[in-house]
Amino acid sequence: MASAKRKRAPKESPNRPDDVPDAARWNAHEEMWAAGWSENGKRTGPWTFYFADGGVAGHANYVGGLRDGVAVWFHRNKSADLREQSTYVGGKFHGKRIWQRSRKGKTPGFEWFDKLGAGTWRYEVPHWSGAGQPRWAAFYGKLGTEAQVPCTAEGRSVELGEHLEKLEPQTVLILVEESFIDCEEREVHDGSLARIGRGAKTIRGRYLYMGRTAEDVYELHFMYDDTQGASLTAEYMVDANELSRAFTLAVDYYPAARLVFDTPRKR
Repeated sequence: MASAKRKRAPKESPNRPDDVPDAARWNAHEEMWAAGWSENGKRTGPWTFYFADGGVAGHANYVGGLRDGVAVWFHRNKSADLREQSTYVGGKFHGKRIWQRSRKGKTPGFEWFDKLGAGTWRYEVPHWSGAGQPRWAAFYGKLGTEAQVPCTAEGRSVELGEHLEKLEPQTVLILVEESFIDCEEREVHDGSLARIGRGAKTIRGRYLYMGRTAEDVYELHFMYDDTQGASLTAEYMVDANELSRAFTLAVDYYPAARLVFDTPRKR
């Protein structure tokens, strides 16, 4: 059965709902009411947006007419149900961009999210100067909508092993330390950000979290980066303590890791 087409908001100014302040003006291009300050015809400072029916659509900050800082958008259900959160620098996405499933059911225009899998309720992707980096994304389950994996100001996960039940398979981790010890007592340093950073020779790649296999034991897949794309090279079982010590959630740490990843390879 074909999905119903999204009912578009009117191009012309609709009647102003009681919830929309008098200062707000209808923007036919955005199809929303918009309230905020302008200087020389350019949006400046915090702005609030409202759907045609008066529900709060989101908040964004502007500098010289360009979005700058964190912008938050809600599902069309008048419940402040997070739909998207993005960070901008000079009008470009830069930092983490987040999409989250509505807790109130389906949302018109958000059907693409279902392709991420029924278990995914929150999808996070790092961005760098406007370009998305989905190879370093995080997939959160329903438990992850209320609270995510905590991290430091630099993006390093705090006690990652205690929060893995919030994550869905295919979430990307970064090996931050020199190496880790798997459940077979093997020392593994492939993809180590610490080794790459100091110029040591090591295989470059990324680790995919694949889920729990036993109590406090989790499966990781290492994906080797080559000129033909990524291919699976190894599977590891790692306990929660070792995951907390050696790994971090890639989506949060990507801005710090990007500078290391971009270092030239030694021949």
